[in-house]
Amino acid sequence: MKENVGPEDRLLRSLAGPALLAAGYTWLGGQEGRSVGLAAMIGGTLVIESAITKVCPLNAVLGIDTRRKRSFLERITGISR
Repeated sequence: MKENVGPEDRLLRSLAGPALLAAGYTWLGGQEGRSVGLAAMIGGTLVIESAITKVCPLNAVLGIDTRRKRSFLERITGISR
């Protein structure tokens, strides 16, 4: 697959993935085998993996590529030239 995760997106994933993994293990009961906790742990692991590899299958399916170089105006308005 082609890389589709940009630097800002990668930073967010690097923070959100471990947080989701930890929350799933502790607060949501992953250590006790609760389904919600285990699902959160799996989700956190997948988010971490996408930050490391710079490839997100969900982004590919949705046609999202956060690596594109866009001007400031394009970023705040969402309109490309």
